[in-house]
Amino acid sequence: MKRTKIILIGTTAVAAAAGVTLAVLPAFAADNSSSAAGHSGQADSSAGIAVQSGGSGSDSGASLFVASLNGANEVPVQGGPAVGDRDGAALEFVKVKGDKVSVAVKWRGTDKPTALHIHQGAKGANGGIKVDFTGLLGKGKTKTKGWAGAVTGTVQVKDKAVLDAFKTDPNGFYANLHTAGFPGGAVRGQFHKVTGSFPFAAALDNFQASVVKGKQIYECKKGDDGTFSFQQRDVRAVLGGHIAHSFVAPNSGTPQWIAQDHSAVTGKLISKTPNGDKNIAELDLKATQSGKKRGPFADTQEIFRLNTVGGVAPAGSCEQGSIVGVPYGADYVFVQK
Repeated sequence: MKRTKIILIGTTAVAAAAGVTLAVLPAFAADNSSSAAGHSGQADSSAGIAVQSGGSGSDSGASLFVASLNGANEVPVQGGPAVGDRDGAALEFVKVKGDKVSVAVKWRGTDKPTALHIHQGAKGANGGIKVDFTGLLGKGKTKTKGWAGAVTGTVQVKDKAVLDAFKTDPNGFYANLHTAGFPGGAVRGQFHKVTGSFPFAAALDNFQASVVKGKQIYECKKGDDGTFSFQQRDVRAVLGGHIAHSFVAPNSGTPQWIAQDHSAVTGKLISKTPNGDKNIAELDLKATQSGKKRGPFADTQEIFRLNTVGGVAPAGSCEQGSIVGVPYGADYVFVQK
């Protein structure tokens, strides 16, 4: 009989290798300049930003985007203002239609925002403000279930080149929420394009659940080149709200999420976004209902795995059949129809 080894790689070691601390992930849920431009709180004058009154308008022909914000994503500047609220988190959706940019954002674990922007800059880099939503703070919706506050509204951005760049490469832009205690940015998150569509007026009904405890599970298998390496076998995680996350069956490659009320969804890969050599990729997945038709997953159409930490398969040779569980962190965003 083949002997199977089960190995658990410690969370501390994985976090240290990733260069971050898992504790900075709240458990619920281009320009590489070193200047403080990305934390100045001043919008680029070329962006032509003006606050608009009224709602977000029709959704027909609009482009939709999502960002999951936390303090660990902030990039400090030497001698610059304080950044990175370790307790904070926010979930932001953006709609672009013509020269109108609408936002729906909710936050928790951080103080009342003093500024809210879209900056142009890749992960790990600061960049200038391209869209400024600050004028919307204190207006529109202020509370939503489970979050400390929320705001919705629309601004006009006259710089077509900025909006074209944002729609073409949303991951090259980031959302930044500032507070009095963290004027350089309390929480930050890169943008991702939403493949499906939803009524933007209901954007705040979309929800997020973070990994409370989880492992990416790998099995040592023989590859096409004849060598043995660790390949994905399963995932075992508990998310906020007691959501269970695993594969439908080991080695199936099909992830599933099951709520306490037995509503459930499976996911099929749409796209991957690399998140550094020491972190598993961020994912966009199409959701299919697999459980009861009522409950939190009854209307889920798309799932994002964002802000990943750790979880990478061990490198090098291995013994056939051995299994390892590598701890990881992530925020899962569930987009509703």
